[in-house]
Amino acid sequence: MQLSDHLEVMHHEISGNNTALDREGYRVDGNNGIKVAVGLQIRKSVDYYCIMAKECSFIEFTDLARGQEDLLGINTTIDEIDNSFHRNKLRKLVRQDEWRGLIEKFKDSKDIFAQIPRFYNDIPTPFLDSSAKVFYIVHAPISDELDDSEKAEIARFLLTLKAFVSQQLEDNICKRVKLTLVAKFRQEFS
Repeated sequence: MQLSDHLEVMHHEISGNNTALDREGYRVDGNNGIKVAVGLQIRKSVDYYCIMAKECSFIEFTDLARGQEDLLGINTTIDEIDNSFHRNKLRKLVRQDEWRGLIEKFKDSKDIFAQIPRFYNDIPTPFLDSSAKVFYIVHAPISDELDDSEKAEIARFLLTLKAFVSQQLEDNICKRVKLTLVAKFRQEFS
């Protein structure tokens, strides 16, 4: 098999965001992704592996900010039927689940990455390096339609998420976790 069969212009698939990317990456998930080709399709994975600065980075496009907007939207309903203790507990559980999901995606993606030399012939040099990788979590901007307190709450969520994921991953398996806007990702790496 050829690893280059998975090379494509990256698509972020973030709803409501029209930022086009012109950077190529190796598709990991989906029916034609690397994880299916190496027989690990039941694993979670990042969207792409991408060579940046002569290293292979892991790229996950996420709609986390929009998901938090949705969570803010159900607060009104929750307020009507429940107290703030239960509302805050629910939000905390949802957020922790999202954080754990990102950690699982990275770890499973490392397992998938380790299988590449067993299945492919045309492996670029950065794919032969099994050392710690940079994990890019690329997200959409926070909606301008929210009020300042809601924007601040989502910004705090994103910063807390980055800190939590970094704390869980940054060692010999992950060199660095980077949280960036999709437009900034495009600007820096296109």
